[in-house]
Amino acid sequence: MKIGYVSTNRSLCKADSTVRLDHLEKVKETSERNLNCLKRILSWNIDHDILFFRISSNTVPFASHPRMTLDWRNELRDQLRSVGDIIRGRIRISMHPGQYVVLNSHKREVVESSIAELKYHADLLDSMGVDGHIQIHVGSSQGGKREGKLRFQENFYLLPENVMKRLAIENDDRVYTVGDCLDLWDVLGTPVVFDNLHHDLNNNGESLEDALKKVRITWKGSRPMTDYSSQEKGDRPGVHASTLSVSHFLDYVKRVDDIDMMLEIKDKEKSALKAVEILREIGKLD
Repeated sequence: MKIGYVSTNRSLCKADSTVRLDHLEKVKETSERNLNCLKRILSWNIDHDILFFRISSNTVPFASHPRMTLDWRNELRDQLRSVGDIIRGRIRISMHPGQYVVLNSHKREVVESSIAELKYHADLLDSMGVDGHIQIHVGSSQGGKREGKLRFQENFYLLPENVMKRLAIENDDRVYTVGDCLDLWDVLGTPVVFDNLHHDLNNNGESLEDALKKVRITWKGSRPMTDYSSQEKGDRPGVHASTLSVSHFLDYVKRVDDIDMMLEIKDKEKSALKAVEILREIGKLD
């Protein structure tokens, strides 16, 4: 397995800084800082056997906003390629746009802004010259899950080709289960990202093992990309843990094999280091 964490390294620097919408003139400077930090993080990760990473959507802040005038693909070309040079052949990469990306929204303006944001993500990875999936949730359930899945299917075909080939869908903790994501894979061929905490809270009665067996098929021989967390004690269901529960993680990894695991845990690289050590001790580290 490969272990990863999300967007920034709190021990090193902040790779997900943003700007205010009324200060878009600062986007280039902020993006350059984010990319310099990202290179530091990726090199540090390689040195510590952390070979999976989720790049922040804020790498180029407001890149898809209608008011954006910076030609970031050209202005940041050299830095983007130098990030890609670190990644290629060594680190698995993913991205995960935020909650405002709802491809199956019943509002046309939301669908259009979601497509623009997804295109930015795909263009960013293309500019780096790296592989990597962009994972999203199915989204809205207005009108019921059947209608929500049909809207997702219809709007999928509005996506640019470079988004289509990178898109992956993740089960959520309230509405769309692994089974629902598999329904969409059956039509669209979009691989399914398995989230263990979401599956614990929202499933169709499948065991962890059965769900992963089905999800594995969607990756066509590649290692499945998965998200991992445990429940934060004393908080509402679905809140990610503040730090790695060694006992929960050890129990989990004894039940699974041949997956790459993104830790959605709040202390980021600290838990990733613990997870790497545990996998190394039990002989499951890639």
